[in-house]
Amino acid sequence: MSTSQLYRVSGLGLLIGAVGFVVHVVLRSLITAGLDPSAFATQGLWVPVNGLGLASALLVLLGLPAMYAAVAGSMGRLGFLGVVLFAVVWIFFGVFLSLYGVLLLPWLAEKAPALVAAGAPPPPSFVIAFVVGLVAWLVGAALLAIPFIRGRLQPRWVGYALLASAVWMVVGNLIIAPAGPATDLAINLLSNLGPVLLLVPIGHLGSRMWAAGAPANPVERSIDPSRR
Repeated sequence: MSTSQLYRVSGLGLLIGAVGFVVHVVLRSLITAGLDPSAFATQGLWVPVNGLGLASALLVLLGLPAMYAAVAGSMGRLGFLGVVLFAVVWIFFGVFLSLYGVLLLPWLAEKAPALVAAGAPPPPSFVIAFVVGLVAWLVGAALLAIPFIRGRLQPRWVGYALLASAVWMVVGNLIIAPAGPATDLAINLLSNLGPVLLLVPIGHLGSRMWAAGAPANPVERSIDPSRR
């Protein structure tokens, strides 16, 4: 496979993964609204919806190296750290939580529903991992956003969307729905807006890579065709 083909395939993977995960977020919000975890985790659609999330999250994760290569010259070491943090965060929030929803939560809901019932305290280790993940999301998104906001990479709205995703992850999980899925569908969708705000710019960058392929100078051009 040529370099150009690799860039295009990676960009397409980012785009498909971003769209697929957004669909997963919407469907998961619909399924979980107003129901106890011990009920929604045993529904027939729960495993397929989380399987979609898992596959989409993996596509995004696999496309990140090519995305970074396309903009490495304008990001520097801090940008590299931002990509690494985002990859680690995405392994937890995207891959692990979807895998948990596919393999473990349905089994717990059937065999030990009290452990996953609404109001049941999560394991302390999970709470620690979740808080660390939120902090890493904030830092990683900020480092990725800086080159876009400063104009070294285009378009600027990508940087603002990345920052908004980090802020909304905190707002959605700690303020809007701190106890998990909400009974009101609108609140449930609103609390899950953080990943959507992240994946919209990621999918946009993937579409640019898919359209442009590998540029002669693989920095920025696959993201911003106007710089050719």
